[in-house]
Amino acid sequence: METNHQSLVEWLPGFFQQWPENVLTSNEPTNTEQIVIDVDQFRAFLNRLTTPLQAVQHNVLSFDPWDIAGLKRNEVRNSSVLAWLLNPEGSHGFDAIPLNALLALSRTSKKEFFPASFMRYCRVQVETNPVGDSKNRVDIEIDADNFFLLIEVKIGAFEQDKQIERYCSDAEKKAGGRPWGVVFLTPNGRQPVSSGSNNHHISCLSWRHLAREMEGDMHKAYQKAVAVHPASPMKQIAAHAAFCFIERMHQF
Repeated sequence: METNHQSLVEWLPGFFQQWPENVLTSNEPTNTEQIVIDVDQFRAFLNRLTTPLQAVQHNVLSFDPWDIAGLKRNEVRNSSVLAWLLNPEGSHGFDAIPLNALLALSRTSKKEFFPASFMRYCRVQVETNPVGDSKNRVDIEIDADNFFLLIEVKIGAFEQDKQIERYCSDAEKKAGGRPWGVVFLTPNGRQPVSSGSNNHHISCLSWRHLAREMEGDMHKAYQKAVAVHPASPMKQIAAHAAFCFIERMHQF
């Protein structure tokens, strides 16, 4: 991009030197017969504007909508945005790509691999009680036809008494024979204080690790999509919001 900007800057002075001075400065009617414009050169000029204009358009979206929304380090609010990003039907436009990145990092029993993706349906909810116990309020619940996953989000709060052990019990009950797991998402990917005998079902992830896994495939998908069809303003804004949250995940 720098090369395109430099070549444009070097080329512009010569273009305007060839432009008749009185076209821009004189208030008197001009003699259009004296104006000679090289059509090919003018077309090249317009073509060279494409990259700088795209850069300007990108800079317009340089604000962080989540900063304006006041997410900060609030776990409930950040859980809601993460759930939006993990929802295959979310308005972010990346379908199941973020979810599949999470599934690739998730663990289940010794004998099974976690499914790479859902098959028929996938419901993502926040602030749920999986088996109806009001004491076990889970940050994110992902209920799919071929797996069941709970996510406990930590940014600054402490772990509650036997919290992950209790979530494992709920997840196993709710899964009903499906592969199941519990993701313990923390700033440093630490182990939970309590897990019982369910270590093989618990995935201890850091926000940064999950962000890295998500953004690689998301960037590839976005670049591939815009290479075929220019993204609409709405899709650009949605993608920008998703990438802004990924960047915030790196900071936790």
